[in-house]
Amino acid sequence: MHQPDLAQSYVDRWFLPLEAVSRSIGVSNDETRTLLDCKCAPGPIYAYSENDGWWSALAAYTGVTDPKPPASARQWYSHGAVWWLRRAIMAVRDGASFSRAAHLNAARFHSAFEREISIQRFANYAYPQCFKDGALLTDVIAETAANEWDAWIKGAYGVCLRFFTAESCIRKEALGARIKAHLNANAASEDLLDEDTLLTLCESLAALVLPFAPWERHTGTPGKAIDTPLTQLRLGAEYPYG
Repeated sequence: MHQPDLAQSYVDRWFLPLEAVSRSIGVSNDETRTLLDCKCAPGPIYAYSENDGWWSALAAYTGVTDPKPPASARQWYSHGAVWWLRRAIMAVRDGASFSRAAHLNAARFHSAFEREISIQRFANYAYPQCFKDGALLTDVIAETAANEWDAWIKGAYGVCLRFFTAESCIRKEALGARIKAHLNANAASEDLLDEDTLLTLCESLAALVLPFAPWERHTGTPGKAIDTPLTQLRLGAEYPYG
């Protein structure tokens, strides 16, 4: 396949058009758009137009491309967004406004993040600013949680994760950071892992993350923290698009 064909195949497999999101949560397209506009969940993760080609939320989040896709572009959304939209709908049914439902989603994530960061292995590799002398810094954790939720709402984690929870967010970041620390370590470093442990961490990470679009994989987490270690270990390669 040529790269455009790979990209189309990829988004069709792993992402949903708006109509499918609406069917999944049992509301109209207009209601889904309102929920998304109120930031109950992220908007489009990938988009395509004949004139502008492919757009991704990750590229937008990092400032590589425009913040929003062209209005005429076809758009695809995260499967993980469906669960947060369902939570928002439950809140609305209980009397919350759409904006209040978005606030409740964010608060739910923040609370879970503060809990999970204390128990997730290697969290200190991903979020060193949250730890000092073995203790957790509550104020910094709250700020970090807010930043991670913002990254989700802006679509960056929609590119990365199959489903977005505080646990999957921290675990993905922690595993990626630990693997990269190994790759950057010298022979005398405590960060160096044995081969079996390294392979196991790569496997755990692969279970969490999406393959990334063909043009993004090599610079993203799968390329840097899965493909690179497999190459160094001489253990073949992933073929996520075939």
